[in-house]
Amino acid sequence: MNPQFRFPEQFRFGAATSAFQIEGAWKADGKGPSIWDTFGHTPGKVWRDIPGDTACDHYHRYRDDVELMRNLGLDVYRFSISWPRVLPQGTGRVNASGLDFYDRLVDEVLAAGIEPSATLFHWDLPQALEDRGGWPNRDSIEWFTEYATVMFDALGDRVPQWATLNEPIALWVGYGLGAFAPGRTDRKAGRQAMHNALVAHGRGVQAFRAGSATGQIGTVVDVWKRHPASSSPADALAARCGEYDGFRFFLDPLLKGAYDERMLSHFESQGTSFDIADGDLELIGQPIDFLGLNVYSRIIASADTTNDEWWREADRIPGGNYLDNGMEFYPQSVYDALRLVVDEYGSDLPIFITENGMADTLEDNGSDPLDDLERIEYIHGFLSWIARAIEEGIDVRGYYVWSLLDNYEWAAGLSKRFGIVHVDWDTLERTPKRSADWYRDLIRSRSLTTPSESSVIA
Repeated sequence: MNPQFRFPEQFRFGAATSAFQIEGAWKADGKGPSIWDTFGHTPGKVWRDIPGDTACDHYHRYRDDVELMRNLGLDVYRFSISWPRVLPQGTGRVNASGLDFYDRLVDEVLAAGIEPSATLFHWDLPQALEDRGGWPNRDSIEWFTEYATVMFDALGDRVPQWATLNEPIALWVGYGLGAFAPGRTDRKAGRQAMHNALVAHGRGVQAFRAGSATGQIGTVVDVWKRHPASSSPADALAARCGEYDGFRFFLDPLLKGAYDERMLSHFESQGTSFDIADGDLELIGQPIDFLGLNVYSRIIASADTTNDEWWREADRIPGGNYLDNGMEFYPQSVYDALRLVVDEYGSDLPIFITENGMADTLEDNGSDPLDDLERIEYIHGFLSWIARAIEEGIDVRGYYVWSLLDNYEWAAGLSKRFGIVHVDWDTLERTPKRSADWYRDLIRSRSLTTPSESSVIA
């Protein structure tokens, strides 16, 4: 790429969050419990048994947080809506106070000159619906459609970008493997949950088109490409099966209109096949306006290890470049993901990198928690590869850093800090980190200088 790359004026720089991870106020103003509320209150499920009851208390501090966004100069704020805050029972009665919160939030974001980008489902299913079978129950398709319609009717006139689902692979981790909420270990149910969520996505897109919403709608898939640990056929098979278990499960029906037959055979051999009703694939394949990709790194696949724990820190590979938190620093992974969507799937959809970021360990090692140089180099590396993709003609429209704030990191609780803004867990005071200042300056200049080899993280 050019020594200095200037991002197009229409390229959108943003920051992303999710409702459960920052809002807190877990039972305030009529909100119902989510599966993550239940999970966090179950001993042994989350870090130090600290639930996400308070998180960042964004529910009460959202105006201050929007002011932080304004000072950063963000083009876009990507957030998610808490389904049980709006519909405490998952369906039926709308909680006016919950809906009013998002109404006020969107207006505040718009008043700051920032575009809101809303995600309907970021993992926090109402517990009332889990009690009725959750996502493995095919009724979940209707439940989601009802919820989506409520939100489109309420905010569709002001929110220009909507995502139906965020990283639906979390359903496999929650229903099939038990490591996320709701903590079930039924692999067949996990596959069914993933499929039902995809059908619900299609129904959500239909509801969006049928209503009066004026923006665009898409969905978000996380891509961790599997690279075989060696040239052996066994490792190549492990890589392929890992991708079946992950992003290809979603991209195949979304972009190709069908599940890969080899993938279905693989699931059948595992006893994890799932039911596909007539018309499901047509619903999943509803035309969308954009595709969101969450990309953090790659995974080295080996026949000697399991794909079940793909989200955990992997064993280090010879010659790998690792962050202090143990994750491999492999910024080419975002370029590989973009090329995969274009080259393997033939997609010409506009693409947004809807999440990318890293957890720092500064407080753990006694360093200044605001001096997060490693995060700057991480983001810079990924943006450099995004710039290369743009130069090659791939239609990348935006980049949303994960995350705006240090937040409640699911089962890892308060043990991982992904924010460009530091949150003091005792006082909840927000303080921008060095990366926030750097990101603000990048947004202003829209220019990225190629780093020298000596500046790459070692």
